[in-house]
Amino acid sequence: MTDEAHALSDTTYAAPAHAGPGRVRGPWYARILPAVGRGLRRFGRWLGAWGRRLAVSPFLWVGIVLGFGTSLLVWESVLLLGIVVWLAGVWLWAARGQSVLVALGLGIVLGWLPMLFFIVGSLPHTMIGLPGVEYDL
Repeated sequence: MTDEAHALSDTTYAAPAHAGPGRVRGPWYARILPAVGRGLRRFGRWLGAWGRRLAVSPFLWVGIVLGFGTSLLVWESVLLLGIVVWLAGVWLWAARGQSVLVALGLGIVLGWLPMLFFIVGSLPHTMIGLPGVEYDL
């Protein structure tokens, strides 16, 4: 053995083989923010492409009118209908590339949301709450 093996000198570590020549990878937390930024940019481009595709679709606007124009008696059923139509549209988009049902289902759900917040939320007699709660009117 040599004296160099037992020396308490400052040791330098080589870069990992997968880091490439001349490139030392930093700690994991230094790589998180750029990766999150890349993911958000990618998601933003994907969302923008779908937004441009669906905004011009008349089925989105018909769905919004149908979702908002429902009566209070069937408002839960309309939400379920919108979700089922949207999921069927996602399946149809993956199978055949048609976005008609995606637009219709998304429109129904988007039209349903304002009715939920502005109309149903302001009516105290709709008895919205946890299951099994007895309401005293």
